[in-house]
Amino acid sequence: MRRALVVLASVASAAALLVGGCSSGAGPSGADRSASSTFSRAGSGSGSAAPRLGGDTPTPSAPPGEPMDDLEKPVAGQLSGQVARQGLKLEYLDCPPWDQKVPRTLSCRGYFDGVPAVVRVRLTAGAGGQVSFSAALQDGLIATRNLVRTLQHQGYDAVDCGDVPAYPAVVGSTLNCEVTKAGRTKYVVATVVNRGGRVTIADY
Repeated sequence: MRRALVVLASVASAAALLVGGCSSGAGPSGADRSASSTFSRAGSGSGSAAPRLGGDTPTPSAPPGEPMDDLEKPVAGQLSGQVARQGLKLEYLDCPPWDQKVPRTLSCRGYFDGVPAVVRVRLTAGAGGQVSFSAALQDGLIATRNLVRTLQHQGYDAVDCGDVPAYPAVVGSTLNCEVTKAGRTKYVVATVVNRGGRVTIADY
């Protein structure tokens, strides 16, 4: 049995806002929560039909049409950098109106490669009348690019997990990938085992 880690999109970031306005400077950022994945290798399954690559396509969800406001833009800017390193693209962040009071926790809706997810934004008072924020995804997302990279690091070649870039971490859902190893075509199935994005993976 071989074990590896897949870093999924559970993120946090921090920056500073001026009360009543925003600054473009970014503060420290880092991972708020990372989900691990256990890879197990199963026996061969010769003779089985080739599976459909990827998983169940998420229901299309378009972000709002209006521009992001003065709170949403800097938070989205920080989140974009975090999730890009985890294989995801943040397209839009939609937060409820902020009453300018701190501390406050806002439940926002982010759109990551077309997949909506809840983002918790925590606002706290800082020095000099500034307001600091931190943001974190509430549930995991499965980044297809990360899954591909991890399988490549495990020694698989020509990894193809389909064209859908991201999936919600729905317990029991599966993702199928076609790979080659030692010149032989194989298939890998990743099964989501918790909402944080933990998966078990078997090849055959």
